[in-house]
Amino acid sequence: MSHPISNRVREALVMAALFGSAGFAWAQAPASNDGNVQSSESPKVPGRDGIEEPTAKQIPQSPAGVFVNGTLNVPNAPNDTDTTPAKFSGGNDRLDHAPIMARGPQLTDAQRKLILDRVSATATAPKRPYAGPSTMLSADADMKAWPDDLLGAIPAIHDTKYVALSDKVLVVRPENRVVVEEITR
Repeated sequence: MSHPISNRVREALVMAALFGSAGFAWAQAPASNDGNVQSSESPKVPGRDGIEEPTAKQIPQSPAGVFVNGTLNVPNAPNDTDTTPAKFSGGNDRLDHAPIMARGPQLTDAQRKLILDRVSATATAPKRPYAGPSTMLSADADMKAWPDDLLGAIPAIHDTKYVALSDKVLVVRPENRVVVEEITR
């Protein structure tokens, strides 16, 4: 003899299985195709029967980005900064190719010309075989302090000295005697 509660549990499980499978079958039945749903009987092909947006075939115009050639493309932004990629900035390209120990003050062409004009009168040292950026000068190298008026005009050179050769002026870090800039005549 079976227990009445176990019979009810069994009946409830059978009913749940029947109704659950009917609901599952109903969910799997294909819906009628009223033009909004794609089915294997009537596939919708883009570009046919007007189901595509008219602007979909237009070539999109790429908006100007925030960055153009590595620099900010906004009003009043500087054009050439330290963060501009070297392929777009000649100055940054020169810095990338210079040894780190040869990096000295950032001089403009006008400042280089001013240095040559002001220091050329003191050029007494003979031409050396090679003395350029990242070269360590010998202990007997005649490093001179910059004239005061030149330091006032170009404050970036205040922690350097110079060696005037017959064909160029070398900007030197006095603490290690390393040439950080070469200004040719």
